[in-house]
Amino acid sequence: MSADEKAPDTGNEPITIRVRDQTGEETFFKIKKTTKMSKVFGTYANRKGVQLSSLRFLLDGERIEPDQTPKMLELDDQDQIDCMLEQSGGW
Repeated sequence: MSADEKAPDTGNEPITIRVRDQTGEETFFKIKKTTKMSKVFGTYANRKGVQLSSLRFLLDGERIEPDQTPKMLELDDQDQIDCMLEQSGGW
């Protein structure tokens, strides 16, 4: 209980973000607000067993850049990021 009720928004307390894929499956990450999103992206790709280059991460329809942080994106605890499989070609 006290872990969730520590100092108010100092910027370094961890938050949990949800990465939701196209099937609706959610993966949770507990990260600091200063952690670069590239770390989340890489871990997510490893967990799913896919190439990072084949994934696109979106927040409210806008692409998230790897060097952005939750603080820059104004993410709060339990916010959701969408993950899409990059469409390349087809037949």
